[in-house]
Amino acid sequence: MVKENYLNRLDSLTPVLKTRTGDGLCEIGSIIRGFSDGDSLYQHLEEGYVRLFISAKGGITAPLYESCYEFEGAPLMGRAAIEMKERFEAKGLSVTDTIQQPPDHLSIELEYLYFLLDKGWRDKDDALVAEGCAFAADTMLPWVSKLRERLASEKQCLFYPHMVSILEAILRTIGENETNG
Repeated sequence: MVKENYLNRLDSLTPVLKTRTGDGLCEIGSIIRGFSDGDSLYQHLEEGYVRLFISAKGGITAPLYESCYEFEGAPLMGRAAIEMKERFEAKGLSVTDTIQQPPDHLSIELEYLYFLLDKGWRDKDDALVAEGCAFAADTMLPWVSKLRERLASEKQCLFYPHMVSILEAILRTIGENETNG
């Protein structure tokens, strides 16, 4: 990530996202440039990731599971996890046993979104693309927005709040394509 090529790819999002991310893209670049090598950046990001998303004294700030945003104090493996499992099955997909995450984990939902859009574009299947746009807008965007809100008070590792803001902007942009064709 500390190599210029990564930052150039990140900068390539600017025209697509216009002003939706505020200074998020610039801030990510500044954070990355603040580290002299990949190891020190990795250490910083790992410490922040564990504290924010995995385990922290007093509880984590922002779980990476949609189920946890269904209502205050919602547990893992709620309605959202069941619905994601049903989506996979309807498309002939499954989460392998080697992935130790519920189906409503952020990374799995992003992979599903990628599947819908990529297959829809490759096969010129407008219905599948529309399904992907609707999934971004109606399923992912609401809970990712709540995730961003929970990260808003983070002061130690600003990388993740900015990245979630960028993700929110990307989901909003994809979701708008549902209505714009």
